[in-house]
Amino acid sequence: MMEEFLKFMASPAGIAIFTIVALAIIIFFLAVNYRFFAKAFLDFLFGLIFFVIISPATAVCAVIVKKHAKKVCEKHWIVGKGGKPVCVRVFSDFSRGDKKSYISGSALKYFPLLLSVISGKMSLVGPSPISLKDGALIDDEYEARFDVRPGIFSSAALAFARRPEYEEMFAADCDYAKKRSLLSDVRAFFTSMLRAMRGEKGEFLCVGGDGYAEELLARGEITAEQLEEAQKLADGEVEELKRAKSRVG
Repeated sequence: MMEEFLKFMASPAGIAIFTIVALAIIIFFLAVNYRFFAKAFLDFLFGLIFFVIISPATAVCAVIVKKHAKKVCEKHWIVGKGGKPVCVRVFSDFSRGDKKSYISGSALKYFPLLLSVISGKMSLVGPSPISLKDGALIDDEYEARFDVRPGIFSSAALAFARRPEYEEMFAADCDYAKKRSLLSDVRAFFTSMLRAMRGEKGEFLCVGGDGYAEELLARGEITAEQLEEAQKLADGEVEELKRAKSRVG
């Protein structure tokens, strides 16, 4: 009986069944432990894989940006997990003639963000990254969105078929932070990829661009002085973090 079982397991059908069962067990284990460590592990693993895959395109972009801009990448401070400031990099903006370059106006600009995923500052899927200035103006009811790392792909992609208002997105981010799972992240990733391939502009990935603060000002919900104060708070956070690092160093 045992010999027949071993013979079957050595056959193509047996190997296929064993592989399916093993994958099911692995997926179940990752899903059960997703919030504890599996998400961070998968972010690092797939972030590294994706970066290796796009590294030739990234290198070409870096050469082009270096030729036309003063520096390859520009730093931007965003609100990370726990509301802490984190520094990320995107390709520097530059123009060709009167038009913004294709790199600056496309997803190519954000390729360096994969390094932030690998280093643990960001996630592949999570709340859209926002500036420290925007973070200073978010109502306390949306603070739960900072319980997780910001993502390259928006977790709000599943909640809306259109570009949502910021407050709608913040509420969806809070809901994601409470209910995040392996399945929801996989769905959000492929939904975002599909929309990007269709050319839809529903994302909120605007690291370094105008955001929530500017929209509040345009709505008349804050004054120019309040926006300036939010910027000062953001600058103060960065300076304090730099001083803390220098003291440790």
